[in-house]
This record gives sequence, C-alpha cells and structure tokens, in this order.
Amino acid sequence: MVLVKENSDSHSGRKSIKYSDKNLYKYSHEQFSNQIFINQARASLGLSKDACWFIYNFEIYNQDELHMSAVIVDEGKSVTYNNSSERRNEWIKLIPSEDKINLKQNSYQEINQEIISIPYRPYITAIKSKPFLLLAGISGTGKSRIVRELARACWDYESEEYEAQKPRNFEMVQVKPNWHDSSELIGYVSRVSGNPVFVAGDFLKFVAKAWENPEVPYFLCLDEMNLAPVEQYFAEYLSVVESRKADAEGNITTDPILKKSKEDWYRVLTGELTDDDDVRNRFLEDGICLPQNLIVVGTVNMDETTFSFSRKVLDRAMTIEMNEVDLEGGLDSRHEMIGKLGKAELIGTAVEGVDVYAAYKDVCDTAIAYLKKVNDQLEGTPFKIAYRTRNEVLLYVVNNLPYNKIEGDEESTYKEEFVVARALDEITNMKILSRIEGDESKVSKDFLNSLKDAIHDGLEEVFEDIFDEEDEDVYKSVSLAKLDEMMKRLDSGYTSFWS
Repeated sequence: MVLVKENSDSHSGRKSIKYSDKNLYKYSHEQFSNQIFINQARASLGLSKDACWFIYNFEIYNQDELHMSAVIVDEGKSVTYNNSSERRNEWIKLIPSEDKINLKQNSYQEINQEIISIPYRPYITAIKSKPFLLLAGISGTGKSRIVRELARACWDYESEEYEAQKPRNFEMVQVKPNWHDSSELIGYVSRVSGNPVFVAGDFLKFVAKAWENPEVPYFLCLDEMNLAPVEQYFAEYLSVVESRKADAEGNITTDPILKKSKEDWYRVLTGELTDDDDVRNRFLEDGICLPQNLIVVGTVNMDETTFSFSRKVLDRAMTIEMNEVDLEGGLDSRHEMIGKLGKAELIGTAVEGVDVYAAYKDVCDTAIAYLKKVNDQLEGTPFKIAYRTRNEVLLYVVNNLPYNKIEGDEESTYKEEFVVARALDEITNMKILSRIEGDESKVSKDFLNSLKDAIHDGLEEVFEDIFDEEDEDVYKSVSLAKLDEMMKRLDSGYTSFWS
C-alpha cells in the first residue's frame, strides 16, 4: 500500500492510499509492490491465494499504525455476481452488525459519481432524502419521461429491461379529476357478489411488486397529480410516509397502508398480489406496508384546470421545478444518459436528522444555523418551518456531500463548504419557497426582500465566495432567482411559487 500526497490545488496536500498490485515503490534502495502487502495480509488471515476477502474499515492509531478490519467471504466455494452492486449488497451483510453502525458515515461517501450525469444530481439526492418527489413545470418539459428514465437507469446498459419501453420497476398512473378517495389507487372492498372481495388498485399492486425485488428502486409516477385534491385520494400514503423509521442498520419500516385482517378477503388479496411466499407471509403478519425501495413521483402542471397543493402535501414532498427547455436536447439518444443507478444512490438509510447528526455534526450545525437565519424572517407567518423540514434539509445536505466533482474537470473537486451551500440553496427552493403564497396582506414585497437578504447572507456565511462577481463561473442561486420571479408576480396582487 502506498501513501501518496496529492499535488492538485483542490486537494490541498491531502494524502490518499493507493491500493493496487500494480503500484511499485522504492524504500532503502529496494523495490516493493502492493502485491507484497496483499500476500502478507492474506497470510495474516490464514488464507490461500484463491480465497475471497475484503477490507471494510481503516483506523489510524498513534499517528503511525494503520489498522484494518477484514471479512473472509467464503474460502470453500466460488460465487458469481451479476454486477458490483449485487456483490456489494451481499458483502455488506457479512460485516459484523456493531461495525455497520460505525460505517454509516462512510456509506454516504460510496457514491460512484463518475458514472452519474451531474444534471440529475438534485433528482437523485432529493429522492434519497425523501422518496416522495413533485416535478413541477409547464406542459411538455419531460416530467413523466424523467421518472421513466430514472427507473431505466437502475438496469445495466443495453439489458432487456434497459431497452424495454416500460421497465418493470416503473408504473405510470393517470390521475383523474373525479378522484376524491383512495379507491382507485389503493382499492376497496366490494360486496356485489354477496361475499366481501377486495378490488386492489394500481398503487397497491405496484407496492407488492416492489416488495418482491427489494434491491431495485421502484418508481410510481402519478401523472398530473393535482388534477384532483391530493390530500383526498392519497391520504393514506401521506400519513404512512411520515411513519418511516430507520433502525441501526438502515432498514426503514412504516405503518401499514392496508392493515391486516382476519377476514377471508384479506387472505385472498395477499395471494392475488404476490406469488412470493415470503412477501405474502409478511403481508399476513404485518399488513401491507411501504417497501423501502418504493419511490413516488408526481408530475404537476400548474394552470387554471388544476388544484393547488395544501401545506400537508408540500410538507411531505420534495419539489423540483422543470421549466427549462433545451430544443436541441434528446436528439442524439433515445434515452437519457444518466448513468447506472442502484439502491446505494437512490434509497436512503436515514429518515430523521438524528440519523445523520452524530456522523456529520459540523455540517448539520452549519445547516441549522442557516435555517435559523431564514426562519427568523418567517416568524409570525404561516410559512415558518419546523422539525419535519429541518430533518429533510439535513438529509438533503448530507446526501449531497459525495457529489463534489467539478463538471468537465476529473481531477478537481469543490470545497465542502460550497457543496453544503449549494445544497442549502436547492433545498430552500424545494421545501421553503414552495410553501409561500398569498396576496399582499400575507406576502408583501418587504417580506420577500427581507427573506431574499437572509438567504443571500446565509449562503455567503456558509461559503463566502459563492457569489464572487469576479468569477466568470459565479454560482447562480435557484432560490434567489425564484424569489425575484415571485416578486414580479406580486405586481398582480398575488404571488405563489407555483403560478
């Protein structure tokens, strides 16, 4: 193993370990290779040269000892994995449970962002922070298409599922204006035949499919979600998604969206929903809960034919605007070149701020200081943020930390302070500005200007060079631009994030 001091300015003398049997180095006029280290490590573990093993943790003692924790996979048999994600997921199960807790911080740094297209970072990190996303914008900007393409990116390039018109981990449901309860999505008990029979909705059927394949993210797209009142037809989901809890190993559970019943209709229903005995037994014992790999995305067209969102909905969702149009885009490829996505990139293992605070205390404290500054301007208004928003802000900031590469420069990375400030700017737009609406009695220009100043100053306190006007690549704030747009709308007497 070779300890190398990086030369690039962006790494500021950072040291990194080069771990490859191809590395050669000289010491006291003798030449060594990393193969020597590998051989010695294998001997220390008492393994043959064909045995499979991996190192999962490094610790430094007394500034001069490097201690490593290793796992022997299986010396007695050969195992073939379909891809590296499958191998990683199986190997993680072999790590002692007490060590998995200590590794939680490192798990956020395992994103292979080299293969993920930078423009899709906000979608990916928003989903990982909260698997309920709203895509808002004018008609025809590709909102439903991007959901399908994110699902497609979960499969190997040019595989059967990748090339399919509709990958099996994607489902589109068209919302109808006459929906005022959950019967179309979740289902209902019919007694027309004389015996109670549960008629399952598309949402419930898709939940069962997601349970059958927990290692793959499953995307449900509710197209034109606000053609009907969301809090009416999606009430059960809005409640259950807030019951999500993570255990020490990052497994997330929820209350049941359909409670178990001792009646025959429920037993028959579980058999109709799945052929997997393990999944069916889970349904019979616990009811039908939300699987950890289920992602719900609603597309939103804001015009006079749609319903506005209540704060109950907005508080539970992440929101991304899609109003930019590139008329030259999409002409050189049938599919979006997102890169390979998987469970590690899309499925979060943290639900509340407490799940990440200890491992990322400095970053979280920076985010909380910023939120306090913004919340001071929201005091006395119905837009003031509370614990739910705070938790999702912390998760979004932490989930963005691995994405620090500078586009077009493979060697350079952004400073952590910039990555945090960028994430705070984006989540301000998603979770705070999206809730602000009203006439001049509720939303005055003075209020919007004060909020704009607080956001601007708060972001500069996180990273003082973020708005450096001498830099030709100066950062363009999405939240400040949105506030300018909302102030212009106020000239008509009313303003909103949405219209």
